[in-house]
Amino acid sequence: MAYWARGKSRTPIVPICFSEAELADAAHVCDLEVSGMVELERDSMTGDRRIVLRPNASLTPRQARLLLGAVGLVMAGIAAGFASLGLWLVLPFSGAEWLLLVYCFKLGFRACSACEVITITEALVLLEKGQGKPEQKYRFQRAWVSLDWAKPPIMGHPSRLSFRLHGQYIEIGRFLAESEREALARELQQILLKSH
Repeated sequence: MAYWARGKSRTPIVPICFSEAELADAAHVCDLEVSGMVELERDSMTGDRRIVLRPNASLTPRQARLLLGAVGLVMAGIAAGFASLGLWLVLPFSGAEWLLLVYCFKLGFRACSACEVITITEALVLLEKGQGKPEQKYRFQRAWVSLDWAKPPIMGHPSRLSFRLHGQYIEIGRFLAESEREALARELQQILLKSH
């Protein structure tokens, strides 16, 4: 459950790659470039693998509040200036614009709370998807699941990476950059092909 909150670990799992410095040291262990959007972990006791995917969230909530406050002050100052000239109708529209901006930031933060947790055990592949909490759970038999990486027919469009089982496709990593999706596909292919 704690994977859905950034930076917290739910079980005692030994990270294979976490920071940029550790990535350089662990280059021989994992082919996947680990960033703030992709974390690859391995349980040293069972050998289970866990891959946590999150969209890029470069703006923290504190920074957003500071930015919204600064923009609100500037907008209020400009609106007050126009109101002092007798153009008082600018005030409610300025307030409405600021509220729309706050709403857009809220939508952006909600989208950045998306998380996908892929757990690969000896027998199962478990995929949990959601925003802030696991909303969808998929369980596949490892022997029957395959990875489908469809390159786009039109250059410049994103590829599509998904698990496939009995004609059912479950897309993963939609919010990743193309290079990260490609590295994730290679890493997942290696993990799924390995026999325990």
